[in-house]
Amino acid sequence: MTAEAMEADETELPELHFAAGLPGFPDVRRFMLVRLGDELSPFSVLRSLDVDAGPEFVVTHPGPFFPDYAPEIDDDTAGRLELTSADDALLLVIVTVGDPVAASTANLLGPIVVNRHTLAAAQAVLGNSGYATREALVPTP
Repeated sequence: MTAEAMEADETELPELHFAAGLPGFPDVRRFMLVRLGDELSPFSVLRSLDVDAGPEFVVTHPGPFFPDYAPEIDDDTAGRLELTSADDALLLVIVTVGDPVAASTANLLGPIVVNRHTLAAAQAVLGNSGYATREALVPTP
């Protein structure tokens, strides 16, 4: 998704389509990304379009927080999303906002993978990757 699209009015934001839904929400398949905060914020909200007051997830690009994060997306997921190269994919991770905020974590085991061209999306499960579902966004000293 381009920066221009992220800054657009919510009614103009592109729709992401999860053909199989998300784990725990199989019937919720249409979402949009809405920036959380100003243009410098690394966070967005993945907001359901299928259900009024439906599920919303805070998400972020993993790069700023986990520069070495390089998950291997399985062939089945890549095929379903029609990914032909790594450049076709946009990776997002779901954030669990902690209290205090510095205790927030990211799910590196189940990244959201989006085809940048078609906006088809899926949550990948990385199996025996060694990644965790609750990886600290801010390292503890």
